[in-house]
Amino acid sequence: MQTSVVSGYRWKSKDLDRLPDEPFLTYEIIDGELIVSRQPHLRHGVIIAAVSQLFRPTVKALGGLVIVEPGIVWSDEAEDNVAPDIAIVLPDRLHLATGRTLSGSSNIVMEIVSQGSIEVDYIKKRDLYARTGAQEYWIIDWQRKVVQVWTFT
Repeated sequence: MQTSVVSGYRWKSKDLDRLPDEPFLTYEIIDGELIVSRQPHLRHGVIIAAVSQLFRPTVKALGGLVIVEPGIVWSDEAEDNVAPDIAIVLPDRLHLATGRTLSGSSNIVMEIVSQGSIEVDYIKKRDLYARTGAQEYWIIDWQRKVVQVWTFT
């Protein structure tokens, strides 16, 4: 389940340090809006592992990385800070994977949709990745048994 925290305040990446460290909550910011999520269904993690294992040999052969649940931060002042389920970083963007988090959009971003994350995954994150330079955005909906891929130019 995801909850948007509605207020007049525009959240920035640096503001996340003020929030309590809760083991079963994830905090993300999209377009200045704070989104709080609970730990997803166990099946969610199983799918992340399976998809990562499926892509890892090919991506590794290309010289890239498959990263599970990386943070993506554009800057401390940015009003976007997310944690996708899977990021595929190809050689042209490996420079983004040198810090504690990715410092920009990976080539391919994947989300395993949960019942409570439908609006965030299908609309807010899709728009975010389109405007921040991801080449592809994948949504894997295990409940509906559907994979959707958006290609951005």
